[in-house]
Amino acid sequence: MSQYTNQQSVNGQIQMKDLITLTDDTNTGQLDSGILNQVIANASGVVDMYCANLYGAQLPFSPVPASVANMALILTCYLLYERREVPFEQNKFASRYKSIISFLEKVNTGDMHLNDVPLRDFPQVVMTGRSTIYGTAASNFPSTSM
Repeated sequence: MSQYTNQQSVNGQIQMKDLITLTDDTNTGQLDSGILNQVIANASGVVDMYCANLYGAQLPFSPVPASVANMALILTCYLLYERREVPFEQNKFASRYKSIISFLEKVNTGDMHLNDVPLRDFPQVVMTGRSTIYGTAASNFPSTSM
């Protein structure tokens, strides 16, 4: 499972007292790093899911590109508030989350790409016929009438 961000980065976006509140399901007053790591992994998985179409062979990204780390960070912060059922309108990461998902949807379709990650060396190809041991299926050849 990939993890494109870390607790230190999340703590740069969310104050520790709030981070404790967002992860402490057992009311110990302590940060639950297990929950935080799971949310980080889930956010990283979202990035991987959308990027798999263009960057599948490169996943998980290593080293982690800055754009991927930033997206995973914001997704993690959003998901931490979401797990506490903070309404979308009140989640301070909601607008950035929405922008990231919109961008990732375009990456998934090939309309956009990550500027700091090289694209595959080969173009995407759509197969229209079924392969046979002789090459392409006979139905792909133009018909000729005599």
